[in-house]
Amino acid sequence: EKMPLNLSAMQKQELATSYACMILADCDAKVNDENINKLLGAASVKVEPYLPKLFSQLLVGKDLTEMFSKVGGGPAGGGAGAGGAGGEGGEAGEKKEEKKEEEEDDDVGFDSDDDDE
Repeated sequence: EKMPLNLSAMQKQELATSYACMILADCDAKVNDENINKLLGAASVKVEPYLPKLFSQLLVGKDLTEMFSKVGGGPAGGGAGAGGAGGEGGEAGEKKEEKKEEEEDDDVGFDSDDDDE
């Protein structure tokens, strides 16, 4: 079953081109318009002819894998306490830490409404 995406045709083309760039970078291949076109062609994805060139020029000299590794910043704050002396104390602390991280992940700071008014 297809997942419903409310994207315009242009947005889908840009997304496909972005994915192609990410795949090339992940495979340590050169991110250029020729390789982007090859990858999109192999996936039978048609995009506007200028998009691969545009994306490749935007990414010249940039290390995509480094950019991806820095997304989201560093580890979540809050210093870890000293190790617990009890055997079960560590598990309880881990559960509390997991819950705290889940709560932090829920609020990613994006506004899902398109109301710019």
